[in-house]
Amino acid sequence: MLINKKIKTILLVATILTANLCFGQTSKTKVDSTRFNKLVLENTNSFQFDGKKPIGKGWEVLEKQFSDNQFVAWGEYHNSTQLSQLSNYALEAASKFGFKNWCVETSPFVANELTRISGTKNPVDTILTLSKDKGKYGTFPFFRTKEDAEMLVTAHKYNYNIWGIDQEYQMAFSYVINKAFNAQPPKLKAKYQAVHDSLIAKWWMPKVKLLDSLKKGISQPELKAALEDIKISRTIYYEDDNFMRAALMKKNFYQYYDHTKSKNEKVFFKIGANHLAKGLNLSTRLYDIGNSVYELSQRNQTGFANVFFLNRYYLTEKGELIDDLTDPDGEYPKEFLKLYNKDLWIVVDLRPLRIRYKYDKTLSEATYQIIDKYDFIVVSPEVMK
Repeated sequence: MLINKKIKTILLVATILTANLCFGQTSKTKVDSTRFNKLVLENTNSFQFDGKKPIGKGWEVLEKQFSDNQFVAWGEYHNSTQLSQLSNYALEAASKFGFKNWCVETSPFVANELTRISGTKNPVDTILTLSKDKGKYGTFPFFRTKEDAEMLVTAHKYNYNIWGIDQEYQMAFSYVINKAFNAQPPKLKAKYQAVHDSLIAKWWMPKVKLLDSLKKGISQPELKAALEDIKISRTIYYEDDNFMRAALMKKNFYQYYDHTKSKNEKVFFKIGANHLAKGLNLSTRLYDIGNSVYELSQRNQTGFANVFFLNRYYLTEKGELIDDLTDPDGEYPKEFLKLYNKDLWIVVDLRPLRIRYKYDKTLSEATYQIIDKYDFIVVSPEVMK
């Protein structure tokens, strides 16, 4: 009787398991793209922007991040006038929630120069004059247009500290060398005139020996550091050393952060989107500044929100309109490019999208990674020139 009872129990369990397996095999499971499309629809908002004030639920979602987080990171596509205008408004909005530190993609020396320029009578004219020196990128990349200069005016108005955490850009090499040389007394300038002239003759890749010579001859610590940054950047350019650059960005950030009055001071980032990923940088496959700040927020038990901005259309120098959606070498995930609206900025909250996907290849690999690494994605209506 006992054996029969055991057999009946085993048969009953087997029947239940078989029924469940059969149900699992016959029930229709949603593919990743179906689930993705539904969630995008539920978590997408938009806003209009006339170059001055954004209006709409999408902006309210972005603005809320300033109240909720210690670190808010805007990952930009570079050299955009409209994004500079929006960032200008964001600086003002963020200041209402206690933001007083603005992290930009320049060297520490250039950040000091931008701070100085921001407090002058006419920062716009100064930036536009500097921009004429090195072609379309200007002397200070990412700070070369009227819209860029207006961000400096706003930063000064709301008492922002400008943190430059990146390398020294090649276009600024001659500016830094001239600044270091011209700050010296006449006797020292006469002694180092030949060194200066040789450095400027090949400003785009100056010789280390000459940089060291000038560095040794001057006394100002900030100018010595600026010349050292040129040496570091020279190596980064020459060897295409992304690891060295990422390490430098983290080092520079912590030099600023460690000197703040409170470890909970708020910081607004406006730098290239790839640098701000949680986890590995999508381009370099390295742990970049975004991941470091994300982990810092966890240590502080505060918050970090990163926003990935992208644009779908751009014009070539010949005036040809390129659509990133149909371009086989396109830069951005097509699933998000399809959300483009010529009149609206589209804001997708990616956080609810972090559910268990099957990775069934119905979404592009880039889309899976964007969802994992960023909190929001913004599709701009701008046609880049």
